[in-house]
Amino acid sequence: MTTWKEKGAVLDRYLKLQTTPIGIRVIEKEDEIPAEAKRPGDFKLKMALCQLINMSRRLDWTTVALPDEIDTCFFPLIALGWRQVKSKENMVKWFSDAKYCADSKVAEIRTEDFLKDRPKLGSGIVYSPLSRLTIEPEAVLIYGSPAQVMRLIRGYVNFTGLPIPSSFLGGLSCAEALIACRQDHCAQVVVPGIGERVFAMTNDHEMAFYVPADQVDDLIKGIKNEHDSGIARYPIPFYQFFTPQFPKKYSDFIKESLV
Repeated sequence: MTTWKEKGAVLDRYLKLQTTPIGIRVIEKEDEIPAEAKRPGDFKLKMALCQLINMSRRLDWTTVALPDEIDTCFFPLIALGWRQVKSKENMVKWFSDAKYCADSKVAEIRTEDFLKDRPKLGSGIVYSPLSRLTIEPEAVLIYGSPAQVMRLIRGYVNFTGLPIPSSFLGGLSCAEALIACRQDHCAQVVVPGIGERVFAMTNDHEMAFYVPADQVDDLIKGIKNEHDSGIARYPIPFYQFFTPQFPKKYSDFIKESLV
């Protein structure tokens, strides 16, 4: 496979995806933004980061997230190192007052984790569908059902031989997995958070999967290996070689009433 469009088509063929896989690139300067990229300012709006991801995967648009245009939600701004919290106490109080944490002690633990070393991740992020890619991606993001993500996991493990380490918060799915994917150069399994499900309208049945761009070819080979061997396919083939047990009234009727 020589083009990203072809790779996207192969993923779709084996996984029957409902939305297009998207390529992701962190940019340092605004002149790296593709000319056709949509940004919140084009619509005279401020948006959340998750909305731009959703627009890219559902509308096949190239979108760009810039700090000043996605400041409706502060979580990714802090996680990506684009903004800093004035004081740790402010964050502890917010987590506690907003009931994100059971009490102030838990809020302190959550704050310590959230405000850990947060190097600035460029000055923006571009999202572009593989079907019409306008960037050279660092990572690829794929949404699917749990069964489709299971196939992605198996395809990845097929060439690494190792479990995929992932962490789950029930939030910040727009940023934390991308950060981990880039830092660890490893795939990430994502359970989309509450904010993404409210504002980006991610469906109840959807999960997501990040993979470094230079591992996509191996991922596809792994998926194909298991498909061709019959180990695992999608849609999942149901085993049918058994005799179903119907209620006794069925068998009685067959014996007594059929000729």
